[in-house]
Amino acid sequence: MTDDVNIIHNADFRTGRAAPQRWVWLGNARNNGWERLDDDPAGLSMRITSRKPTGVATWRQDVACKPGEFYRVDATMRCELLANDETAGAVLTIQPISRGRPKGEARVTPAIHRSDEPTVIRAIYQAPEGVKRVRISIGVTQATGTMDLGTVRFILIIEPDEICHPLAVPPPSTAVRPPRIASTVCICASDSEPRPTATRLAEYFGRSNVEVVPPQLLKQRAQDADALLLLDPTPPPIASSLVALNKLAAKHIVVISLPAFAKLAGASLVMRRIVQHDDPIHAKIAFANHATRGFALHDTFPFALENPEDGSFAQHQFRKTKKLEAFCKKHGFVVQLLSMCARESTSDQPIGLYKETKGGGLYVLDVDPIDTMGSSMSEPAPAMHLLLTILGRGQTGLGQFTTPVRTEVEFRDVIREMPLRHERITLHDADVPTAKVTEQLVTIGREDESFGLPLRPKPVILVRSGLISGDVESVYGALRWIKELVRAEPFPCPYISELATRFRLAWVPLVAPWQVRDGWRRSGKQPTLPTTLDVDGNELAAVIDVVSCPVHRVRVVSARNDDAFSRLSTWLPQVHSKFQPGEYFALTVGDGDVFTDRSRRAWRVVTNDVHVVSDKDSFTDRIHTDALASGAQVLRIEIPGDDADFAAQSIQRVDLTATLIEQVVGMQYGLIAVNRSTTPVHMDGFAPTQPGEALIIEPDSEALKSTRARVG
Repeated sequence: MTDDVNIIHNADFRTGRAAPQRWVWLGNARNNGWERLDDDPAGLSMRITSRKPTGVATWRQDVACKPGEFYRVDATMRCELLANDETAGAVLTIQPISRGRPKGEARVTPAIHRSDEPTVIRAIYQAPEGVKRVRISIGVTQATGTMDLGTVRFILIIEPDEICHPLAVPPPSTAVRPPRIASTVCICASDSEPRPTATRLAEYFGRSNVEVVPPQLLKQRAQDADALLLLDPTPPPIASSLVALNKLAAKHIVVISLPAFAKLAGASLVMRRIVQHDDPIHAKIAFANHATRGFALHDTFPFALENPEDGSFAQHQFRKTKKLEAFCKKHGFVVQLLSMCARESTSDQPIGLYKETKGGGLYVLDVDPIDTMGSSMSEPAPAMHLLLTILGRGQTGLGQFTTPVRTEVEFRDVIREMPLRHERITLHDADVPTAKVTEQLVTIGREDESFGLPLRPKPVILVRSGLISGDVESVYGALRWIKELVRAEPFPCPYISELATRFRLAWVPLVAPWQVRDGWRRSGKQPTLPTTLDVDGNELAAVIDVVSCPVHRVRVVSARNDDAFSRLSTWLPQVHSKFQPGEYFALTVGDGDVFTDRSRRAWRVVTNDVHVVSDKDSFTDRIHTDALASGAQVLRIEIPGDDADFAAQSIQRVDLTATLIEQVVGMQYGLIAVNRSTTPVHMDGFAPTQPGEALIIEPDSEALKSTRARVG
């Protein structure tokens, strides 16, 4: 079936005697070569060898496309390459062409230097208007070593009708009842080989705290487990009826697969399995509780089991019927997740049910998507996050799932909508159509008021994001911080009054032109216009730039090496370690590793130690020199950013970015940090900070004058 929708001809390179049909080889015969693989254990069929770190060794094919339409382009590969920088290595490129010649901008996936296991490089491409053909290339650029290829796909898709609204805000953790926190998990599965879900949970909880048992042994092994995962399509003997299942849920958190639950419900529920070879399948949040932390209501995210053999996507669904509605009402269930598919008939169908129980909740869930291996876009991450929050883990802080808008006009329209939603926000931009807007400035507090106090001149803290095209981590992280500042009752920001009394807060959302990545490498275009310093004539207290970098490292860089830097370097790492962003478990590299080496990726608890350094020479823009000359602080927050997978990893990256901005800005005040966990935070010398409250320390506090942070 995939061959019917895949526009690539001879997608696996196997057809053709002397050379693969329909493909064109680009590579110097002396330095580069290719050979077929006949008996590769992973089914890969083509090996590319590059012997010189210059030039390219790639296969290319020209194919037809429809202007304005969206396509999924991917290729299965593994590689072992040496490259001089992060832009060189194994890449997939798509280039618009006209009459056989390049036309317009090419898009290139982030380079991969090493991948010991087969990896699917994937990106989403929108064909430009007027473009009817594109050139797809896959291979090695500017690197030496080998790259093995499998199937290449170029498939027309339909974008989801609904995506998360950029201005939506998830409820804070204090807004929902604290969940039961699981420490031990018993997984019931009859598979001979461990399912990926079991392997990942063992990595998270520790192998001694996760047990996989066959159905017949579940009764004797389940007693000591906090949570039970019933993954088989058939219910185990201990849960052979709805009554028996409810008894289990009275003592444990229970997650049961849709097929197994359908067998218990009988004729009340109709289940089906949907398979799509073109469009990815999504889930939509229909009911919010602790299990959906990090998502706003109606957020949509990838949620399907991908078949690596043919690239299809599958999802189990219940049919939305009057019988299902009556069943849920009778037995106390609510629909928590709905489907988002290519057709109306398969969309808005229940794929997740929830029932509140004494044991921590009974969840009916399509568990297969949690097992999916995914691609370079890290599709399993949101599903795994959902499972961990069901189990009471995965605190999210300021984390929010995010799907970037497509165009700069859409983004600037979002910014123009902000003052319409929040009266404390003032937007400064030109009175022209949105398509002509090139600069926007958001400030907190109006010119004629400051949260009810008489206006007086206040120094400005200016935060800038989107300094280069494609840096969506910085933009959406800063946006999340701004949304937190103006959050309305009953969950207002716990420190905004103090901060806004002393400073004017300003944000430049987009310095460089907008670019959505969709799995492609960011273009890195620089700003076309300089950012001005003037904010209603007020003096500048600090310029804080936010940028993402292709390495798993968190740094705050200062242009000064003075008393303020000494205080920042002393306190910020300690404050961040106590008032941490949420807890996340993701497929990522370790601290200090680059994202180009996929062999270093593993499912792990994400850690983000903050390093504070002084480096005046790295601040060269005019805004930096002018700010330094005026006596202001000049800082840069550097966060991890893998170009391939922002959307899937957005909850943790938005959380980290927004939390760091909050804490760095708080250090300009004195010290401000918010406890978004469910337990008090203790710092030696200060009163405990309760959940939902802020620790606010005045700048003249004797504690801040100490050269040593006192953290308990």
